[in-house]
Parts: sequence; structure tokens; C-alpha cells
Amino acid sequence: MAYLESLAPLGVKRAVLTGLDGLVIEALGRGTPSAEVLAAELASLARHMAPLAEALGGEVRRFTMATEGLEVLALKVGDYLLGAVLERGMDRKAIGQELSRIALKLENL
Repeated sequence: MAYLESLAPLGVKRAVLTGLDGLVIEALGRGTPSAEVLAAELASLARHMAPLAEALGGEVRRFTMATEGLEVLALKVGDYLLGAVLERGMDRKAIGQELSRIALKLENL
């Protein structure tokens, strides 16, 4: 099943669905970063943030990273990560809501 297709009309530059191992399950978009790099880095970030989240009494559920021109929105859903790269100024709210909708589908697997 294709999970990420609904992000394309929102203008997402790149999106990935990955496991916690950082291997790409599904990818959308082209350009940099490659799907493989994005998936591996998201998995690494989630793993490295886990001790801090545990110290705060929870687990990593969502995180964002921004540079001058791009943002990465990421959600952790069980053993999966969803990540989307978007240009600054795009509709973050709509993209975040769509990532949440996709996450609900993943939870019901």
C-alpha cells in the first residue's frame, strides 16, 4: 500500500517511511537529501533522542528540524518513522495533519 502519495499535492519535496533500522520502506519525491540518507538520519535522530525523552517521562513521538530554507517534520509511530522535507513557508500545519493521518493508518496495521 502506498502511504505517502497524499503528501505530493501538498508540495512536499521528499518524504520517507522507514523502520527504526533506517531502511527505506517507501519514498516520495526527488532531489536531496536522498531517501536513503533521510531515512537513515531520521532513525539515528530518533534513537539518539530516546534517552532524553525517557528522562522526561515519555518517548519520542514527533520532532522538527529546520535550516535556512528547509524543514523536516518527523513522526514516530511504533517501529516506523514518517519524515517529510518541505521548503520554509509551506503549509506546515496541513503537512503535519497529513503525516498524522498516515500515522493513524500505520497504527492500525
